[in-house]
Amino acid sequence: MGKIFGTDGIRCLVNEEPLTAETTLKISKTVGYLLKSEKKINSRVIICKDTRLSGYLYEPLITAGFISMGMEVILVGPLPTPAVPHLMRTLRADIGVMITASHNTYQYNGLKFFNSDGYKISSKLEKKVEDIILNKKKYSKIINSTSNTGKAIRLEDASGRYSEFLKSTLDKKIKLKKLKIVLDCGNGATYEIAPNIFWELGHEVISINNKPNGKNINLNCGAVNINELSKKVIQEKADIGFAFDGDGDRLIIVDEKGNEIDGDKIIALFAKYLVNIKKAKSKYPIITTVMSNIGLEKYLLSNFKIKLKRSHVGDINVIKEMQKYNSILGGEQSGHIILSEYSKTGDGILAALKVIEIISREQKSASLIFNLYNNFPQIKVNIPYKKISNKCLKYIKNINTKNIKNKNTRLLIRLSGTEPLIRLLVEGNDLKSVQDQAHTIEKEIWNKIEK
Repeated sequence: MGKIFGTDGIRCLVNEEPLTAETTLKISKTVGYLLKSEKKINSRVIICKDTRLSGYLYEPLITAGFISMGMEVILVGPLPTPAVPHLMRTLRADIGVMITASHNTYQYNGLKFFNSDGYKISSKLEKKVEDIILNKKKYSKIINSTSNTGKAIRLEDASGRYSEFLKSTLDKKIKLKKLKIVLDCGNGATYEIAPNIFWELGHEVISINNKPNGKNINLNCGAVNINELSKKVIQEKADIGFAFDGDGDRLIIVDEKGNEIDGDKIIALFAKYLVNIKKAKSKYPIITTVMSNIGLEKYLLSNFKIKLKRSHVGDINVIKEMQKYNSILGGEQSGHIILSEYSKTGDGILAALKVIEIISREQKSASLIFNLYNNFPQIKVNIPYKKISNKCLKYIKNINTKNIKNKNTRLLIRLSGTEPLIRLLVEGNDLKSVQDQAHTIEKEIWNKIEK
């Protein structure tokens, strides 16, 4: 077993390393050991999960690990990832755990850990966890030598607590327009809480993919595939459609015409109506990743003189940069939207509520409020692999460091931190040129991969 943590916590196929039952228990005990508060007799842990079947495997394992270290565990059941830092604050917890593989299918699962401040644990702490687990001598010291074990309780009103928090973020000065909304819950963690919130706010709600069975999470639905949502919005003549991923920290939107609105366009909207109004301007840059479209960058600078700073892929990297620059808005093209005034991580439902707030304030349709800028042509290709040759890795490195003469063209190749994929991005002014370049590079990579 090699590296344990990836781009966003730990993620892999169920029952494979580093998430076999044995290693999962070790991870839980080690995280408890490193994060346990010395000021309290029993440190408190919040454990949440999404709807995938293997949650039944990992929830008791992680619970047992923390209990064995003398800690108190509060189980909150299936809820979106952003509920974890909120519940940690209200319940004064020292550690938060989300059992999820985010946008992956049910064959995968993973773990996201939060520290006492409600932020995902740092790469430095992840390295400490890895060092201990991969060293038998170091791990042998992770013991609770007393007979005082912890206990576990299940919090029945966790969903209600989080729901009330989300509704409290709305501007009470703005009278919400009652909309016809289609929600695609991706058969994930938002399946119950999202429809309830929007219904309670007076909207007409049509829910799809809101019947999780443990195996249908993210299956051709939700934020990873909006085809069904797009058709449903048009069929129902709805005002807007919202798609969430499996753990509810992503949002992709469909306007009333069935057009997809990605994370970049959502960030642009919030820049116009939330950031610019607060006069944040260039002093507080907006943070996105290397994947965001050049069109967004030009829009922010030319219209509001707001700078865009790019981080590595992964919302944890975005959040780190947001903290560094005291930014109030950040996110990813994939739909992670971080509004630091309200949440310490991406929150799909929160972002959707804020979009409705803007629609209500402006009294405009979704297609009009999102008509902000034109994207540069962008081609993204995912290339699966089982094993990569050194020749291929060298090629990827050379491509990424190559000096591109055309300043309006971007090239990026990277290994996914969550799946065995090589991700290719080519972006530029001319679609035909972008397509040709993407095709050529993809062919080169296929030739160099060890199959």
